[in-house]
Amino acid sequence: MGPHLFSEKLSLQVCGKPSGPATLDEVDDETFKEMLCKIKEAETVPEAKAAIEMAKDCLSIIGAFRSISTLKQRDMLVQSAVEYYVDGRCNVALQQFVDGFNTLGLLQEMQTHTDLFHIIFVEDKRNLRSSDLTSLFEANLSDHDSYKRELETRTLCFWKDWIIDVEDEECAPLTLENVLEFASGSSVIPPHGFLQQPQIEFLHNAPEKIFPEANTCNIVLKLPIHYNYESFKTNMSNGILWAPTFGVA
Repeated sequence: MGPHLFSEKLSLQVCGKPSGPATLDEVDDETFKEMLCKIKEAETVPEAKAAIEMAKDCLSIIGAFRSISTLKQRDMLVQSAVEYYVDGRCNVALQQFVDGFNTLGLLQEMQTHTDLFHIIFVEDKRNLRSSDLTSLFEANLSDHDSYKRELETRTLCFWKDWIIDVEDEECAPLTLENVLEFASGSSVIPPHGFLQQPQIEFLHNAPEKIFPEANTCNIVLKLPIHYNYESFKTNMSNGILWAPTFGVA
């Protein structure tokens, strides 16, 4: 699935790509960050000097303490302090980290195929979409011109409409992540997909089975047969919300 533990900035630095200037938002020491904010937000040079004096000890430690005479110099002081805090003090550790990726030539591959490794190492903040689920599953359909095929085709239409309703929060508190977890045991799709092809099967000849079922080991989602959409929607949503853990075979 990939560790998804790099920040965007760290990924660029490891791959030798420009990462852009550091920002105040990246300073995780709240006390130091507040000091820098007071300096940056000072509207006059005297106010900026007073704020700099209050932060003198911290600024001196990182070599950023200096006298200023203009607001432009104020901004340069703040930026130099931020750059050191975010990047400068981590340079040695970062270089050791990068050197570690030289093992088995991985660093060269990361720098050559930056986009591919970005998928694996950088946190994926994109929410699951209805199109992700509808394209993920492959339906096991009966023969053409059979009555079962007719029922399956209608059920697949219900399934696609229902997934859109879930995405639009019309089945709240049910989410697309809940649906995927019910079917597969995972709330996210691995960067390179599942080992097995996720399948959709149909609960034929079982009118008592009004709720969905799933085999999470083989990633098989079994859809109940309903004759109208509202019944399908209600029982699909309730069946997953009421499931104590994952789907059952």
